[in-house]
Amino acid sequence: MNEYRASARILATGTAGNIIAEVAQDLFVRWQPTEALHAVMHLGQYVGTARVQRALAAQQQDALTPRNIVDSAAHWVASSLTPSAALVSDAQAVQAMLRAAEDTQGVACVPALAFVGGMAVALDDKMPSRAADVFADLAHRVTTQAQRACVTLSSALSVCVEVAAQLGCRRVAELLARRSGSVLLALADTMFGSPGVLDPRAADLLAEIIYARPTQFTDARRVVHVIHGRAISQLLNSDFVGPRTLAMLRVLESVLQRHYAGPRDPPLDDLWPIVTDSLALLYPSILHVFGRDSPPDAFRSACLLAVTYTDEGSRVEALFAGQPCLLSAPGDVGLVRAGVVLFYLDFFEHLAGKLSAHILKRVVSLAARYAGSEVLEYPGPMWFESAHALILAVLESDTHQMGSEIAPWYSDLVLDMYPDHGISADLLRISYTAAVRAIPGHSAWDRVTILFRRADQYTGGGGGGVRAEIFAVRRRELLLVAAELLIGVPAELLPQLMFELRSRLVDGNEKW
Repeated sequence: MNEYRASARILATGTAGNIIAEVAQDLFVRWQPTEALHAVMHLGQYVGTARVQRALAAQQQDALTPRNIVDSAAHWVASSLTPSAALVSDAQAVQAMLRAAEDTQGVACVPALAFVGGMAVALDDKMPSRAADVFADLAHRVTTQAQRACVTLSSALSVCVEVAAQLGCRRVAELLARRSGSVLLALADTMFGSPGVLDPRAADLLAEIIYARPTQFTDARRVVHVIHGRAISQLLNSDFVGPRTLAMLRVLESVLQRHYAGPRDPPLDDLWPIVTDSLALLYPSILHVFGRDSPPDAFRSACLLAVTYTDEGSRVEALFAGQPCLLSAPGDVGLVRAGVVLFYLDFFEHLAGKLSAHILKRVVSLAARYAGSEVLEYPGPMWFESAHALILAVLESDTHQMGSEIAPWYSDLVLDMYPDHGISADLLRISYTAAVRAIPGHSAWDRVTILFRRADQYTGGGGGGVRAEIFAVRRRELLLVAAELLIGVPAELLPQLMFELRSRLVDGNEKW
């Protein structure tokens, strides 16, 4: 910094605009972008701060100068009409530096961006200044040039992130969004296009730019495609990096919020499957880093928005087309891809009442493959539980009469898996009651008969001792399921159900 001390002194205290402009231009040219741009930013911040202090000191000195009452009144009137001489001088010097920055070309734009960013942070609202606007213009120029020439883009973007952190992320995002989508796309490519160190604040700036009204939604679409590609690469390489996953979730949440909270842009109709699939591709990383019970808030929010916006089955069809693992047997799906399946099992549970008949059949088929007891061994109990939760959601919604169609199959399935193949007494009571409730009219009595027949198999069996006690427990649990059916069967079946229960509970001297 010693070689720049003289330049800093001239920029901070000089009054000749032409000299200040020449010194600033020389500084930008000599300081190559490969060096520490944050030092240039701090230099701009120092220059801005020094000029603010000089202007304020000059105003205070003028106010304390002894005068008679006539001179004081004249000074007060003059100062209310025009700024003080010192303030005019400082404002002219600031404008000279900004003009020098605006005139920069090529690689000199990068240190000019850092210098003006520092000035914008220092000046802020303390003095009349175009520093923030010039900073946004330079950011647009640098990111546009970086797509055509070898300019150190990551360093320039780090300056943008630093300025946003100090001036306010939303304020800087609005300024950048008014220019074009160049900064937005450059940030996305730098953050997600290749592996590397990620500044978490960059995700906040990127999300705010997406949410800003001036941003074109076509640019936001391109960002989502970049994230989707990065999520695929991360999944294939099992590259589970927490900060990058959080950054991608934050941006996806912003895309959905911008569309859902404001005017709905038609392009999101086609973009929804890509956003949702990106969330699914990131879910294995969430499981690995955060666990299933404590996902990030951005993930919860994005999933809620995605579920809320879904109202057509055609978009869900695209999800099956993009993920062959949803059509494969559990044993043919690797553990990492199984995380994607787990996401969709949970996701479809919330969509059970919105899907078309064709898509609902595919969803039920997916759940059926993971509802068997063999899934407890691989991929694991989480998939088993999610599959049964999805089937229960279909039974409860009974959309397109799908619940009544699958109820006989599902009631047989859970009864066969009780009690030694993953279905406990509590789960049997919930699932069997839901299945019977979904069957209309007298057809439900077939399921009741099958349940009583299974309970009667444990009557007087087991010999004695421990085995007899186990049989008694099983019989009581099954009869409790039958008692639960009192709120599940149609009203016309209640007398017959109560009679069958009484014959087993009272006349059979059942011990409870």
